[in-house]
Amino acid sequence: MKPLVRFSIARPKTVVAIWIVIVAVCVPLMGALTGALKAGGFDNPRGEAAAAQRTLDRTFAELPDTLQVVLTRPDGDVTTSVDTAIAVARDTPHVAQVEDHRRNPGWLSPDRHTTFLQLGFRADKSAIQHEVPGLRDRLDAALAAAGVTTHVTGAQALDHDLSVQAENDAVTAEMIAFPLLVVVLLVVFRSVAAMLLPVVLAGVALVVASAIGYLLTFATDLSTLFTNAVSIIGLAVAVDYSLFVIKRYRDELAAGDPYVPALRTAMRTAGHAVVFSGLAVVVALLALFIPRIMVFSSMAIAGVVVTLVALAMSLTLLPAVLRLLGRRIDWLSLKRRPAAGRPVRAPRRPAALALILAALVAAFGVLAWPVTDIRLQSPVASATILPEDADSRQGIERMQAALEFRTLFPVQVVLTAPASAPAADLLTALQAASGVVRTAPHVDQVTDVTTLGLPPGELAEAVAAPEGLPPEARAAAAQLWATTGDTRVTRVVAIPAADPDSDAAHDLVHALRDRLPGAVPAGVTVQVTGATATGVDFDEVLTDTLPAVLGTVVLITVLLLARAFRSWLLPLLALALNALVVAASLGLLTLISQHGLGQRIDSTTPALVFAIMFGLSMDYMVIMISRMREHYTLHGDHHRAVSEGLRETAGLVNGAALIMVAVFASFLIAKVSVVQQLGLSLAIAVVLDAVVIRLVVMPAALHLIGPRVWGRAAARQRQGTPDLQLV
Repeated sequence: MKPLVRFSIARPKTVVAIWIVIVAVCVPLMGALTGALKAGGFDNPRGEAAAAQRTLDRTFAELPDTLQVVLTRPDGDVTTSVDTAIAVARDTPHVAQVEDHRRNPGWLSPDRHTTFLQLGFRADKSAIQHEVPGLRDRLDAALAAAGVTTHVTGAQALDHDLSVQAENDAVTAEMIAFPLLVVVLLVVFRSVAAMLLPVVLAGVALVVASAIGYLLTFATDLSTLFTNAVSIIGLAVAVDYSLFVIKRYRDELAAGDPYVPALRTAMRTAGHAVVFSGLAVVVALLALFIPRIMVFSSMAIAGVVVTLVALAMSLTLLPAVLRLLGRRIDWLSLKRRPAAGRPVRAPRRPAALALILAALVAAFGVLAWPVTDIRLQSPVASATILPEDADSRQGIERMQAALEFRTLFPVQVVLTAPASAPAADLLTALQAASGVVRTAPHVDQVTDVTTLGLPPGELAEAVAAPEGLPPEARAAAAQLWATTGDTRVTRVVAIPAADPDSDAAHDLVHALRDRLPGAVPAGVTVQVTGATATGVDFDEVLTDTLPAVLGTVVLITVLLLARAFRSWLLPLLALALNALVVAASLGLLTLISQHGLGQRIDSTTPALVFAIMFGLSMDYMVIMISRMREHYTLHGDHHRAVSEGLRETAGLVNGAALIMVAVFASFLIAKVSVVQQLGLSLAIAVVLDAVVIRLVVMPAALHLIGPRVWGRAAARQRQGTPDLQLV
């Protein structure tokens, strides 16, 4: 990094010109990002449910993606408008099939005010989502005059609405965050020039990171939540890194240094700390690739890209601009507050420090306690992730209120066996599986080939030669028993007695998966699929990989900090303090969202909070410890070094924390529940980390541990051994 920083200071105009060209190239690419992002990603493509669904799609030629057009006429018979709606639906590109209540009587409400059409598509998910807005507009135009209200819902409509809402949330949050950043930075720096520089750099970071994201969509799928992650993480790190360097630069100027040596000192100290802070964020986010889930990978890519962009700017564009500004960094300064000048107080007695630490740790334990009752669940089978005014959510809720909604989300048991084996073997397995399903908890209705009304003695022959069945029975059997290639497939369709996102429906999936493998004979494979089962697979893959995510973050971060500080005690202390913060923030999130607002915590939230917060909290740790270490290597008095470093960085940490809280709190207005919960938990974590951990707990712990916390390298440096430097 040394040559890069030196070049930026020596050739500032060249560096600024390069960044201007980069931004000019990135602006149009940023504008194309939204259309390239993919909605969804809240599933496990390698899970049991996904594998079973692929078997069903291949065997029964089912249309894997459908939309539901909900029609409501409050003051009359809605069926008089069904044919008009069908005509509009058939004119929609990629529609291969339209079904209505005449084939499925349960799709018409008893009062005949509400019904729905089911549209089957032969197209990829992106193509279907692209048709949703136009379909809504055409339905409204065709049916509004008849007094019919229409909604388009279904998986791809939900994903389309999620994509639109995520983009709107990101834009709204940024519109709130930037004015807040202006106010906070003006309070911290009390200079218009010093305030504007971090804000401009943050905007550049978002533009460049978004453009890189667009280019990455040619290589991999990125979730629509990519934009939210870029904003949440990018605003925080870009402003904080600029804050650290500018603050140190202005301190050196205030001490009387010429501006070039002051800049070199700032980059050697604060710049060095920023590099390790940024690397800590990157390695923490890299662990989110472990689950191999699109939502996690997209947010990890967003965080890594925007953090690396912020680091690149902090090491090039920032020193170049500071070199050009010189002392004009104080342009349009407000009246400065007088320096505190408070003497460094001796630390409390060890017994008092130990008592304070014990009390604070106990308090954090109390805050974290609600997490023991946390209920994690991804709402893949419902629309609760979206705001109440989303059209797809309104459609589902209308069906829930007027129709037998549960029939749209069956739990299906898929049984497969080699086609070379006797059909009677699979039939025996089916009867055993059907018996398990019927006796399982929370099952309302069960359908399979044994329920078609055929005499038991003729069933084996009928399924082996269905052409002898009556037409209606033959059509029904063809959807329940078939042979494809060298595999024979059958299924049991169960309608749960509870909504698809309920605990009861999840318990049903778990019960079936526990009992079915032991109930069917050898040679028959049994799998459970359906919307609820897809949600269970998603939740389980996150739960199963969470230890690996946590372990990877901890291991790499400890190694990185050990390299940065040349001490093993400091990384272990950082690990303990971060664990307290994350546990307490999740506990408070559980208390507020789950117990207070009655929401389930999204299963993605804990891992995201841990990875993002573990990385971001290192900013405070690194900047404070670096300043304390400077003082220790200068005069060798451990307690004085801790106290002086704390006094000099407390205001900086408070300002940085206020910036992060402003950024995270701006996402509380998000209407996507995942983003809202993430913003709330991160804001809580930053307040606890900056106000309590860094200003009270960490100094007390350092005083108790003593000078051995700095390691042998600090002692050698005091004897003249040079430290790692950037410049």
